[in-house]
Amino acid sequence: MQFGVFYQIPCGEGQTPAGRYADAMAQVQLADELGYDMAWLAELHFARRFSVMPAPLLMASALSQTTERIMLGTAVNLLPLHHPLRIAEEVATLDVLSGGRAVFGIGRGSNPNHYRGYGIPIEERNDRFVEGLDLALRAWTEDELNYDGQFYQAENIRLEPKPIQQPHPPVYVASNGADTFPLVGKLGHSILVTPLIITVDGVSNGLATYRETLAQHGHDPAAVKVVVNVPVYVGETEQAARAGFAPTVNNYLDTLRSMQNNSRGSGRAFQIDYDDICNELGAVGTPRQVIQRLEGFRKLYQPQEFMCWFNIGGMLSNEEVAHSMRLFAEEVMPHFQDGQ
Repeated sequence: MQFGVFYQIPCGEGQTPAGRYADAMAQVQLADELGYDMAWLAELHFARRFSVMPAPLLMASALSQTTERIMLGTAVNLLPLHHPLRIAEEVATLDVLSGGRAVFGIGRGSNPNHYRGYGIPIEERNDRFVEGLDLALRAWTEDELNYDGQFYQAENIRLEPKPIQQPHPPVYVASNGADTFPLVGKLGHSILVTPLIITVDGVSNGLATYRETLAQHGHDPAAVKVVVNVPVYVGETEQAARAGFAPTVNNYLDTLRSMQNNSRGSGRAFQIDYDDICNELGAVGTPRQVIQRLEGFRKLYQPQEFMCWFNIGGMLSNEEVAHSMRLFAEEVMPHFQDGQ
């Protein structure tokens, strides 16, 4: 079992983007030291309270120079909002700068405000996503690229630099809609899922469809990975953990509700409360309680990685997050890494 850390960098009242970035950078560096496997960085736009990270590849590039072993991925780049050749160049550059540690996490996105901001019809997002992924993969693997698609064209293009990882950095696709699971299975890529967005049953049923579709299209299930995003907070006592995590979760949920009119496909997240996070969707409590909750998730989802969301609403101090991360690394991770 592998473990990652996830960041979308919300910035609330009294906080600054510079301060929020400094905390996230310090925490990823700590994760590198503590033995976490992945750092996942989200791309979000035009909503300061929800996120001030519109360019996760820039942050990943900075982290590539201050970390040594942790993999650096996007969860996700919103592929339809970008020209795929530009994204391919930037991910390849990150792979070179990091010594082969880039991970290409991508999704379609569901926020109409993102598409309005970039002047791209949201109705085109599915077709742009599939075509954009195809073009990016071909740009990495073909010496000279010629491409004539519906949205993108290329003639005699030689993308440089090529990634260090061959044939290209690993591809993960976010699946937070019922229609995405069979698409990712058909394409044969690894998958990122968030029960907080589409419910426990939605992820369980979706992963069953994903695995069936993998087999139907001749893909080896052992060659791909399932990554589950889980809100996590570890404390010395259950009471301390629940009390400590509450401010950041409640800020996240309040922010979601304030954004309800500018999003779609996330109705479930608008309706949940803190008890739902603690009792169903997250892993909050003592190290033993967190182990038990993750064991339940492992049985249910059969993942290869848990993506830990330690500061979901951005309201915890760097010291609080670091303490939780250390307890998790020292007392939770060994249980899963020792073959138990």
